[in-house]
This record gives sequence, C-alpha cells and structure tokens, in this order.
Amino acid sequence: MDRWVNSRCGYPRKLMVSDCYILPLAVFGLLGVAAVASPAQTALPAITVTGKTTPTPPPPRDAVDKDWVQRSPDMHWLTPMFNKAAEIFSHNQIEINAPVATVWNQLVQAEQWPSWCPYSHQVKIWGTTKVLQQHTRFTWEADDLPLDNTAIFGVLNDRQDSLVVEYVPLRRIGWRTFGRAQTVHGSLCDCYQNWLLKPVGDKKCLVTFEEVATGMGVRYARGVYPEIVHVFHDTWLERLKWISEVQARKGKATSHY
Repeated sequence: MDRWVNSRCGYPRKLMVSDCYILPLAVFGLLGVAAVASPAQTALPAITVTGKTTPTPPPPRDAVDKDWVQRSPDMHWLTPMFNKAAEIFSHNQIEINAPVATVWNQLVQAEQWPSWCPYSHQVKIWGTTKVLQQHTRFTWEADDLPLDNTAIFGVLNDRQDSLVVEYVPLRRIGWRTFGRAQTVHGSLCDCYQNWLLKPVGDKKCLVTFEEVATGMGVRYARGVYPEIVHVFHDTWLERLKWISEVQARKGKATSHY
C-alpha cells in the first residue's frame, strides 16, 4: 500500500464566510404630486425614516443552503476553514439508543468503518495506534464526493489524507482532509469533518455530524448534485446508529481513548 501521507493536512488554507444581504428601501413620490395640485394647500411634513432594516438572507436555494441554516452553534471549527462560503456545507444529526462510549468506539476505530459504513474504503491509520487520537493521520477513500471521475477532472486518485485536529474523548472529534489528486486548479478536495456527541441519559446520545468542503471536485458536486454530501452523511449516521445499538445490546462498551 502507498505509504505517502499528504503533509498539507497540517497547514489549512484560509477561507472566509460570506455575509448576509441588505434589503434596499423604496421611496414613494405621491406627496410631491399632492403638493402641486393646490398651491394654497399646506405642505405636509417630509417623512423621516429612522432605524435600520433587518438584514434578510436570501431563501435557501439548495440542500447546502438549507443545511447552513440548520448548522449547530456548538461545533468548533478551524477559523481559516470556516470564514468563507465554501461550495459544500452539510449538517446531519441523529439520536442513537446506545451509551455515548459505545458510539465513540465506532468512530475512533476508523479501520473498521468499511465493515459498517458502505461508502468508506481502505482506511489506514498511520503510526502505532489503531484508533483515532489527537494528531492521528490516516488515509482512506470515500464515496460522498465524485473524486474519481477521470472524464471530468483528468485524474484518477480518490485517496484522501486526513489529520485529527480536535479530540475530546467521548465528546468531540474533527479531522482535516485533502484529496491526493491534483489538477491545474488545485486539489480536488479540501474539507473538515466535525463530530459532536451529547449524552441523553445513560443509554442514549445525540450525534451531530457537519462538514465544510471546497475544491474542484466539490465545486462540480455543488453544481450537479448539491445534496450528495448530506445524503451520504445521512447513510453514515444511520449505519452508525445500527452498529452502535447492536454493540449496546451485546454489552460491548469498552472505551478507546
């Protein structure tokens, strides 16, 4: 297996977030017409507009916009990664009837993802540990973005290199990912995947999964299939719920952290 790991995982590129739109004010001219009609008529005072209009964002255009509205205020983000309107943003959430430790175990044992998550393949954790931890690097393939289309991109390499950036045992984990394939327009994929686990009692937890992504492959996906990441992440969460609840029924809750 190729043992090269993308060193850029440690150096995020700067991105910015777009601001909301400002609504224009309309000015009516009916008063001027009334004043001309009768010279003896007392002129009405001018209308004074005070205060400011409330900025109103445009209505959601697609699945990405809808997910952006639903984004969780509790997530932690890399500042350079989140301060621009990237091509893709996804927000997914699910409630799992299993202890948070059981769910956490499924996430950090990344090399086991393909056994229960149908769109992850050939996951390899580098180093001596076999679970994701702070600063862990791993290589993998995923089907949530079209990175293997040679007819469109002229390259064939959907392998991705990831680096765990945030790691709070049983609560938070997030990793930065770069696609290995390079074009004249840069990397096909540059993204950050963010997970938040919240216990709901002893045997239930709420899992929030969000991702922000940019790059040539991501721009293409936004144009032809903007809901692709949301759909695949729904599948990931549904499968995480299934495997976690199976393990909970078996009483397997040994924590890896």
